[in-house]
Amino acid sequence: MTQNAGTSRFPFAFFSMDRPLFLLLCGQFISQTGENLYRIALLWFVAQSSRHVTDMVVVGVLQTLPPLLFGGPGGVLLDRYDKRRIMIGVDILRGLLVLFIPILAGLHLLTHTVLFLLVFLISALSGLFGPALSSVLPLIVPRERLLRGNALLQTTGQAGLLIGPVVAGILAVVWSASGEMLATGITFLASAFFLVSIRIKRETPQSFAVAPSTRPGRQGMIEEIAEGVRFVFAPPRKLLSAFLFMTLFGLVTGPLNIMLLVLSRHVLSRGAEGFGDLTGAFGAGMLLSTLLLTVYTPRNALSFVVGGYALAGILFIAVGETHSFSLDLLLFLFWGAAVNVISPLSQTMIQHMTPPRLLARVLTVMSVGFLLGILAGILLFPPLTSLIGTREVFSLMGSLLLTPVLFFGARSLRRRWSPPAEIPLSTSQIRQRRVAPMTLPDTGDRP
Repeated sequence: MTQNAGTSRFPFAFFSMDRPLFLLLCGQFISQTGENLYRIALLWFVAQSSRHVTDMVVVGVLQTLPPLLFGGPGGVLLDRYDKRRIMIGVDILRGLLVLFIPILAGLHLLTHTVLFLLVFLISALSGLFGPALSSVLPLIVPRERLLRGNALLQTTGQAGLLIGPVVAGILAVVWSASGEMLATGITFLASAFFLVSIRIKRETPQSFAVAPSTRPGRQGMIEEIAEGVRFVFAPPRKLLSAFLFMTLFGLVTGPLNIMLLVLSRHVLSRGAEGFGDLTGAFGAGMLLSTLLLTVYTPRNALSFVVGGYALAGILFIAVGETHSFSLDLLLFLFWGAAVNVISPLSQTMIQHMTPPRLLARVLTVMSVGFLLGILAGILLFPPLTSLIGTREVFSLMGSLLLTPVLFFGARSLRRRWSPPAEIPLSTSQIRQRRVAPMTLPDTGDRP
């Protein structure tokens, strides 16, 4: 879609981006900083208010479960209504709900039941924000610049991922867990302010225009959810590979922090300092790869994604074989760069191949695959570590990352060596073959 005629170049924007994209990136950076600050502040808050480890487990489940439960209906709402307004409402509601936690705690009204309910609601809203962000990007960025837009969103997300824990550590020293919650609520409200300032072309409720009979009621919503699911899984299955990519991405990156912590403490004997160094190397590699995609557009995105998986798999296998901390740092730097090209390229493929009226629903299907991969990775890592060892788990994960290149390589060979299929004839061509007389080759002597 094209932008408004009134949109002008924003003079202070990075890479001469348009003003709406710059405002969206500013809101994304603040929102991602707030989300990472919220995760750390919530764990610390629960640790201070409860002595039971199971409470932390419950909080972790409550942060993951709502997007799986409400992803389908959320995608329908995003396709039906104005995405920008939904994002503004999500940020405002998240900010207010987070602010309720320290306020209720100060009034001694915050029970565990109330806290778990607030965490559930905040997680449900956060699960709606991600697909909304990816589906609103094509409304403000031309199609030929979608990859750079996705890469810039990924870059601001990585910056928030790095800055959020730093801010949390500072606030933990100079303030308290309640102070961190207050700061988190303010970041969400500030993100909403940037989104309010964005002016984009007014959306039309495209799903209504195509299928007005499915508009009302629960049955209509189920039909619209099924339409998005069929687009991914039913023939011709153009996005099935992207769904599998995102699931595998979640499977490997989901338990990564736990894997790095175990590697640093129990294998390398480096403790918290080694864990910080490993996560820093990984984060730096991710940031470098997304910055590269802002200035470089691969000719074949699918081949680039498969190549990223292959390189990440080889590097993970190398991590499983090495015994040097300095070499581990170097390997994780390149591993972060290799694996992080997957998300922006996959998002761009989805945005290009999905009709606008289905985009939010398809993105929620992809996010469900990603979350299922995360859950599987987190559940499988502890028993696998006890069974085969930490280094061996890295080698196993690396082998899994090689499956996309093996699959597409086998499919390419099968296409190359299979005989070409005969093109079916039309009815008129068949009739001509039946009645046409046998003719001699044309020697050029006839007039």
